[in-house]
Amino acid sequence: MRRTATSRPTSIHLFCGAGGDSDGFRRAGFDVVLGANHWSRAVETHAANFPEAEHLCVDLDHYDMRRLPKARVLVGSPICTEGSPADGVSRPKAPLSAGQLDLFQEGPMQAAAWERTRATAYDILRAAEVHNFDAVICENVPRFATAWPLFAWWLHGMEILGFRHQIISVTAAHVGTLDNPHAPQWRDRIFIVFTRTGMRAPNLRLRPPAWCTGCESDVEAVQSWRNGRTIGKYRQQYDYRCPNTRCRHQIVEPYVRPAASAINWDDPGIRIGDRAAHGRGPLADSTLRKIRLGLTKHRVPSVVTVNHADQGDGRAFPALAAPLPTRTVRIGDGIATPPLLVPAGGSWNTTASPVTAPMRTRTTRDSEALLVPAAFITEHRGGGSTTRAIGDPLASITAGGNHHGLVIPYRKGSPTTTGTPLHTIATRESAALVLAADNRVPDPVEVEDCYFRMLSPREHLRAQRFTDDYTVLGHGGEQTKQAGNAVPANVAQWIATALLEVL
Repeated sequence: MRRTATSRPTSIHLFCGAGGDSDGFRRAGFDVVLGANHWSRAVETHAANFPEAEHLCVDLDHYDMRRLPKARVLVGSPICTEGSPADGVSRPKAPLSAGQLDLFQEGPMQAAAWERTRATAYDILRAAEVHNFDAVICENVPRFATAWPLFAWWLHGMEILGFRHQIISVTAAHVGTLDNPHAPQWRDRIFIVFTRTGMRAPNLRLRPPAWCTGCESDVEAVQSWRNGRTIGKYRQQYDYRCPNTRCRHQIVEPYVRPAASAINWDDPGIRIGDRAAHGRGPLADSTLRKIRLGLTKHRVPSVVTVNHADQGDGRAFPALAAPLPTRTVRIGDGIATPPLLVPAGGSWNTTASPVTAPMRTRTTRDSEALLVPAAFITEHRGGGSTTRAIGDPLASITAGGNHHGLVIPYRKGSPTTTGTPLHTIATRESAALVLAADNRVPDPVEVEDCYFRMLSPREHLRAQRFTDDYTVLGHGGEQTKQAGNAVPANVAQWIATALLEVL
């Protein structure tokens, strides 16, 4: 492809994987001229989305870097497998428990995809040595910088070649604008951005918007490190604080996009009690234990005004935390219980989490499932309440009315809330209707009545901020692996946008 002097800035992507960083750079305004990876399936995926670029399926350790095409920016994501437990490499792999879904059930994975998921950081140094790049960007886990003995030597090598560096610790959930939607995933990574010493350094200070309760306003949050650290993970080594002094720089929580935004709510899964009837084996004891713990921990119903009236402030609140608003003759409130994401399939995660928070870090394995608590009917009469399944007949309807409430943990196209007062369910197509005038919580949901399914590859890809029109090839296991290895497209777009201002 012939390029003119007026072409957009160019980038080449080593260890390109499915193309998360390539997608981000293209959206920011770069022309992607090369994608290289040692796994043929990843190269095929990248070529399907970037047909105008050149592609290499090679082991970069043995590749002559002088043969790379010219470009202004080099992007590469070498991964130190010993630095992250997410891929299961840093500890012995446990066999799949009976009843768990096998990632390989759709077909075998090519050996190259497992033997080496990334070439080493030395390949970045070799490429920079023979090409006059203006900038080089590397993504990795924080332990790449804190635990690799040769990290300082590697940085010094780039300095000798004429680069300065900036190390940014960020979770993908905190990066986003109107033009660059957030990724609904907690994914703590570092990005090492090398730029020529003669250039102006790009502005890579992340200032995510957050609500400060002390200032009672939205603020641009400031990264605040603990114990003098400068590299690490959110909530472990750093927090975000309000920049204002009047609240004494209190800790704030940046806005995030929930996991629910990545989930296909048209497919709730199979009722756990009906798995045998669908030819599915029983869930492992460890998974059932996590489900029960998750239901106990996170099943805090929220009361939501659904009557289109002006009663209250329209916000949800925990059912046990406050009295109900004044009763009126109209149907007034709904109760919503949150679906959960449950670790499964031998995952290193151990606890369930509500879909109102971002997903955990995506891995190369199919290791998380969607659990939707079953809908049920509440009967309120005589000062007490009971429940019955939606498949059972209703009790007698009396003239007094206001005895039955339908509780549906989610509605099509939109997730329900947890017990936080910060989220509101839309008043149309309400999630639930509770007609009684008390605030008793229905009986616990039985595990057998919950719906369960593993997350799909597309849901994993959405968590990495791939759009649904982005093509990812291979069977389900291969697609999941590509999603787990990808760079979040939103973070790549943010960095690429900052680079454009100085190139």
